[in-house]
Amino acid sequence: MKRRLIAFAAALLTGVATAAPVEITLARFFGSCDAEFGHVTDPSQVSSECGIVTVLTNKFNAQNAGRIHVDTQVVEHSAFYPQLGARIVGGDLPTISIMHSSVLGDFAKRDLLQPLDGALNAADFTPHARHGVSFNGHLLALPYDSHAMLWHVNLGLMKQAGLVDAAGHAKLPTSPQELLEQARAFKRATGKPYFVWLTLNDPSFFARSILGLVHQQRGRLFPKSDLAIDLGTPEVKTAVELMRTLYAEGLSTRHMDYSAALQAFMAGAGGVMPNGTWLLGQLNDRAAQAGNPLSHAYEALPEPQLYVQPATWADSHVWVMLRNPKQTAAERAAGLAFLRFLNDESLAWARTGQLPARQSAVDSAAFKALPMRASLGPVAQIGTGLPTTVARQSRVMGLLGETVSAIVVSGEPLEATLAKGQQRINRLLEREARFLGR
Repeated sequence: MKRRLIAFAAALLTGVATAAPVEITLARFFGSCDAEFGHVTDPSQVSSECGIVTVLTNKFNAQNAGRIHVDTQVVEHSAFYPQLGARIVGGDLPTISIMHSSVLGDFAKRDLLQPLDGALNAADFTPHARHGVSFNGHLLALPYDSHAMLWHVNLGLMKQAGLVDAAGHAKLPTSPQELLEQARAFKRATGKPYFVWLTLNDPSFFARSILGLVHQQRGRLFPKSDLAIDLGTPEVKTAVELMRTLYAEGLSTRHMDYSAALQAFMAGAGGVMPNGTWLLGQLNDRAAQAGNPLSHAYEALPEPQLYVQPATWADSHVWVMLRNPKQTAAERAAGLAFLRFLNDESLAWARTGQLPARQSAVDSAAFKALPMRASLGPVAQIGTGLPTTVARQSRVMGLLGETVSAIVVSGEPLEATLAKGQQRINRLLEREARFLGR
């Protein structure tokens, strides 16, 4: 802002008229780090989510100085969607907004998003990314990544348990029975649980795990309608029973929230932590340091295929342009230019640990040269989520996770608890449908 005022004042003093750049706004989470990266324009110098998105915005502004300027509006993650909803009601709309593909349908059903058909090369998007931004035949967002569940592995403990191959990589199970056998052998050899699980205050862990296991069996949580989840299928029961057995036998940690589980894994409390791609950078950095349980003894791998097909939970960060009757043609053009820039720079974003949404980027030598990325490329093919037409996905996943946690952690009866959870979710979806007049 200061630089622009100086330039404007100089123009007045010299009598030279200058055209003001098109100002567009970017609403996002990921935190604020201007103090550290406010003047950096080289994304290779940073690896955090906040750092990368800040530096990319700086780079775009520098390249388009005098023509387009992006003004970033940072919102706390937990408050982002409520605040965005309030801004829509009040008519105070950002030009571009971050979203998750799992919430895109809620905005699409209310006709709040500008279609981007023809503005982006959708043919280059990975299957998971393209699915997440497609709604009723239209492209409604720029997918920016696939973030998914991985198995973060302590190779030192796996070696102690005899669960590494000749090349020093973890031997992953290929069936539920083999998983149980390996987990039991691991505990006998190390005295520690095989899994570091997030079992406290984090129902998303159970929901994401069950979703992946159900899809591995070719099952579906919404087999007939996007208004009716079915938790009584054999695939759901099989998945929940497997997790219940692992927990009951002490093959996972207990009473840990997200932070405690992460700290426990880094301290060597267990062999495998199922968690997201977003931890790759942090855990790689930890492994590069000497004198800790992960020192040169860490790898991340796609969740193993235990049933008939590979599958894992995945979501995407996406960029959208909200419908705005006050938006000028110049503002829309500037917004599209910024979206195309972000798409071109998807490899920079991949340095955060997220997987690129562009297939050409996933296949590139530059992506495969990043630590462990060569083995993670398939996740962009096998990532799965709820159908895009299912409403209130965050709340649906929360209720699903609470249901599974009640069975696995609290020991509630399987069939009755699944039936109760199904009823709660379907009532939520029925209320949403009535609100939308479906």
